[in-house]
Amino acid sequence: MIVSLFNTKKYCKEDEIQGEIPSFLKISKDIFAIVWASMIESLLVALVTLFDGIQVAEIGNVANAAVTICRQPYFILISIAQSLNVTLSSIIARRKGQKDQKNANSTMNLGLCISFFSSLVLSLIFIVFSKKFCELMGAKEDVLPLATIYLKIISAGFIFNGLAMAMNACQKGVGNTKISMISNVVANIVNVFLNYCLISGRLGFKAYGIIGAALATIIGQFVCFLIALIALILQKEYIHFSIKKIFNFNLSTFKPFLKILPVLLVEQLLMRFGFIIFARIVNGLGTIDTYIQGVCNDINSLLFTLSDGFSIAAAAIIGHKLGEKRIDLAIVYSKVSMILSVSCGILLCIFMVIFRKNLVGLYKPDSLYKFNTACNALLIAASACVFQNIQWVNTGILRSAGDSKFTATTSLLSVVIIRPLISYLFIYVLFYHYDSDNVLLKGLGIYGAWIAQLIDQLIRMTCNLLRFHSRKWAKIKL
Repeated sequence: MIVSLFNTKKYCKEDEIQGEIPSFLKISKDIFAIVWASMIESLLVALVTLFDGIQVAEIGNVANAAVTICRQPYFILISIAQSLNVTLSSIIARRKGQKDQKNANSTMNLGLCISFFSSLVLSLIFIVFSKKFCELMGAKEDVLPLATIYLKIISAGFIFNGLAMAMNACQKGVGNTKISMISNVVANIVNVFLNYCLISGRLGFKAYGIIGAALATIIGQFVCFLIALIALILQKEYIHFSIKKIFNFNLSTFKPFLKILPVLLVEQLLMRFGFIIFARIVNGLGTIDTYIQGVCNDINSLLFTLSDGFSIAAAAIIGHKLGEKRIDLAIVYSKVSMILSVSCGILLCIFMVIFRKNLVGLYKPDSLYKFNTACNALLIAASACVFQNIQWVNTGILRSAGDSKFTATTSLLSVVIIRPLISYLFIYVLFYHYDSDNVLLKGLGIYGAWIAQLIDQLIRMTCNLLRFHSRKWAKIKL
């Protein structure tokens, strides 16, 4: 059974095989050649989020809760940018497989133009309505002022973040994940260093508290933008950026965008809407549980780094193989990506379970209730790791193939409808839990939120696997 798992020739049906199928080892090397940089990038982003939370926690739990509340509104900006980025990566990966360098560069130029104007408009909207967004998220009176100013500042720097993400998405489309990793590594180092200096006032800097954390974030994003831009300008390989050729695209370049981008945009916005409803339900528990949720989210993001890295690598390689019209290799590389992602995810899950108390302790929670509750919630989060890894790699594969309508549908059902409904039932209705004052309350409290996330991942994993095995995604033309 175990031996057959590594027999890649058995991954496809006999009538699907179009040529030579590489060995499991060869495919694994090809995947890791791309995935290692994406994994390091995702891990560093997660670690910076972790350090941000730890450093902000030094100035109080209210400040930490304010940052947690701002994340969902800010992720609306990220989700809109991400829909464009996935579109860019998918089309450019397909063009590389087709050896169509001219169209790959035209796609990049169009994508960067869209990114610039959309990021600028969105930044202005979020600056103006930052307080309204925080109120929408259920910010209490003690948290609202800090949350508003934090969201206002990080929204102001989004134009640089949006452009950097778009540029790096183009690089990932051709399989060059190193540039994205380098730009994010340097930016994250700058972010962490400035957090250290500006939050509590060190190395001769004034203490700016949560404002310092926001300033450190946007300065880091600007550094990431500069590195990504310089790399595209200096790069003479498959894609190359020139300001003189920024408008070098035509109507035919729009067609694949119109096929993928609107659906992905709807999917991302629907998912974000569902996440906001979910966050609002959790925030209704109060500042203490909002703080605990923020701590658990930061630590749980470490679990996501592996699946995100494998998803990026799988999307790039599958795009290339579909462009080469080797559906059999697209299937084989997809399955190996899933196996590797789950294997690494299990190891990280074990690490998280063993060291969860040490990780929560870094946040210096000021009560035993907060410490124990966060540690217990992480056990549930870790148990969802396998479902999450398979689900997210599959999502990357389907999106890269242009099957965005299906992923949008599953997101609508699971994230927008099922997760909020289940979370409300488990948090406030079903069973009982003790709050921080040892009062018995109806519902499972914060534990119910993580159970809902586990069920959401399981549902999306099942739907995506069924779609993958249907092979419909492999027949879509871009």
